[in-house]
Amino acid sequence: MPYECGAAREGGTVTGFGIRGGTTRAVLWRSMVVLELAVVAVLGMSAWVLQGTRATAERAGNHSVPSIMHILAAHAALVEADEAAVGSFRTGAVGLTGPGERYQNQIAVAAQSLTRLAVDSIAGAVVGQNIQLVQGQLAAYTGLIEQADAHYRQDPASVLARADLWYASHLLHMPDGGILAQLDDLLSIERRALAGQLTTGRMAPGWMATWIVPAVVLLALLVTTQVFLSRRFRRTFNPPLLAATIAVLAATAAMSAEFAARGELAATQKAGDALVGVWQARTAAADHRGQTMLRELVAGACPDGCRETLDRIAAGIGGTREAPGEEVLTARIKEVDGHATAAADTTGQLILLVLAALAAMALIPFGFVPRINEYR
Repeated sequence: MPYECGAAREGGTVTGFGIRGGTTRAVLWRSMVVLELAVVAVLGMSAWVLQGTRATAERAGNHSVPSIMHILAAHAALVEADEAAVGSFRTGAVGLTGPGERYQNQIAVAAQSLTRLAVDSIAGAVVGQNIQLVQGQLAAYTGLIEQADAHYRQDPASVLARADLWYASHLLHMPDGGILAQLDDLLSIERRALAGQLTTGRMAPGWMATWIVPAVVLLALLVTTQVFLSRRFRRTFNPPLLAATIAVLAATAAMSAEFAARGELAATQKAGDALVGVWQARTAAADHRGQTMLRELVAGACPDGCRETLDRIAAGIGGTREAPGEEVLTARIKEVDGHATAAADTTGQLILLVLAALAAMALIPFGFVPRINEYR
């Protein structure tokens, strides 16, 4: 055994990592335990944060984003159904085919979208209550359209047919409690729920420190250990500890995917906001056309001063600008889906993290045990 090792074994105290031991052997044992515990801490906290991000991404991609799309689809379908019904009355086609196939198809799309929303939404019980309310209002709306159809078939000049058509459209457009207003409320709830998922819990910015700080501390301990062993045993490198350091760096690289995943989630929300804008612009254009036709249709027999109400609705809708095309809407939907899918694709990083941490834990004893054995 080298003279300096013997002197260390016989003589005073050596300090390592702030741990004061009676012998170098004790310091080596304690240093090894500290490093192993540090690796466990890095693995545990990193896996916890990474798993939280992946769970959030899966909730967003499988529930929140689809829920928002279901609401937008229902809103657009009801507006198009109303436009189709008004158009069939305006042209007289209702006398032959009723409100029309387009009307029936869009009502079916709206009902299906509401059913899917009830399944996918995780925004709370209030969503289920609002969906039930909208479904009840939708049944009342279709009942009024059917009633208008029946009156029209009895007498194409019937004032009752136009009145029923007006009441149906008014039920859809009422600013307080109308079907479209209820859907707008649901949309706000789902968008707030998505925003909350991306900013609270393990997605809060402070949680990043729970794996960054332990990783930095672990790397600092490994470097300090290398320096200590190099000076104490006159060896430039400790290959097992050097390999363990590389494994920890690999684990840190795997955790860098955490930043990418959070960036994709932020991009999902941003793309979703753009999608809402495009979809609403298309819906507003169709709604403006439908309300303009309705005003012309009921102008001669407007119940309860509905002309002023129709003017207010038309003014509030807007929709006079050229609506975005179908290809723009499709591109926006694909963009949202792409970001949501990319955010959820973190399984490989979690596996790499675990393997790298386990490798570091296995290598650390190989770096210490030979040195410890020199002090038996």
